[in-house]
Amino acid sequence: MSIKLKDICKHLGGDLSGDGEIDITGISGINEAIPSQITFVANTKYLSAIATTKASAIIIGPGVSGNGKPTICVDDPYWGFVQALELFSWNSDIKTETGIHKTAIIGENVTIGEDVTIQAYSVIRDNVEIGDNTVIMPLVYVGDGSKIGDGGLIYSNVNIRENVTIGNRVIIHCGAVIGSDGFGFTPEPNNKRPYKIPQIGTVVIEDDVEIGANTTIDRATLSETLIKSGAKLDNLVQIAHNVVVGNDCCLAAQSGIAGSAIIGDRVNIAGQSGIVGHLKIGENSVVYAKTAVTKDMPPGSQLSGIPAQTHKQELRNQAATRKLPEILQELSDLQKRVQELETILKDSEKQ
Repeated sequence: MSIKLKDICKHLGGDLSGDGEIDITGISGINEAIPSQITFVANTKYLSAIATTKASAIIIGPGVSGNGKPTICVDDPYWGFVQALELFSWNSDIKTETGIHKTAIIGENVTIGEDVTIQAYSVIRDNVEIGDNTVIMPLVYVGDGSKIGDGGLIYSNVNIRENVTIGNRVIIHCGAVIGSDGFGFTPEPNNKRPYKIPQIGTVVIEDDVEIGANTTIDRATLSETLIKSGAKLDNLVQIAHNVVVGNDCCLAAQSGIAGSAIIGDRVNIAGQSGIVGHLKIGENSVVYAKTAVTKDMPPGSQLSGIPAQTHKQELRNQAATRKLPEILQELSDLQKRVQELETILKDSEKQ
């Protein structure tokens, strides 16, 4: 792929300095870039690398010099870098392929929109609806009655169970399972063995959601498990039945949300964190890594620790914990001194 520098500048909406006819074949970091690539400077610590980079052009911010190299000046160089990445992303090539592979299995009464791609050995069951410009890669399973909106990208080995609704421009990465049964059991009256509760609800994923590899989202017991618009789920995330994940939330890898929890809008949950079921986390909260949230939290909370408390308090606790060896040594020394004083007092009483 080759793109003229002037066309990249137009895509970024920046100001071009230098030869706009240069052919740019890729994008790379400032120290790793080679000729014909474009790079960027979004951090002042990389300013000195402008003089030595081999890149043919640089995305810079206001007041930064390109040291004689062609530049594209934008208000936010990192955002410009992200936009340039879109131009060179191989994902854009995926969506140029259209059509249904001869090995794909298409059920009855399936509705397929315009410019849809269904690749090899995918199975689309009865009464499924697939919107325009959606790409379904090899070995995907879509269950009966499920709906996928426009502009979706479903990677290989994704399983979408029956009667699931997926919105527009949703990306689901390899191995994700959407709509598996919720983990619901109740003791049998006689022998107390776990008895499966039928999970007859569904999963609804709204527009512009991205779901990472091997993430699982369970169907609701009765109503719906809901992932709201703009949410981003990392790899290996577990969403239990009846959970609601708010708009524009970000959940990092190995985090888990237990059944019927409600996560407010724009909540960030870091890796290996857990949310107990049936509670609420208010909007604009941050849950730091390896945190266990065990009770409702108000909007704007900053949470850390097991069980969760304010992040500042958890940092104080960690600082105190690191001092424990020193404190224990001081305590041991004080105990010895007390014993010595007691011995001296006993000896003086005998005299």
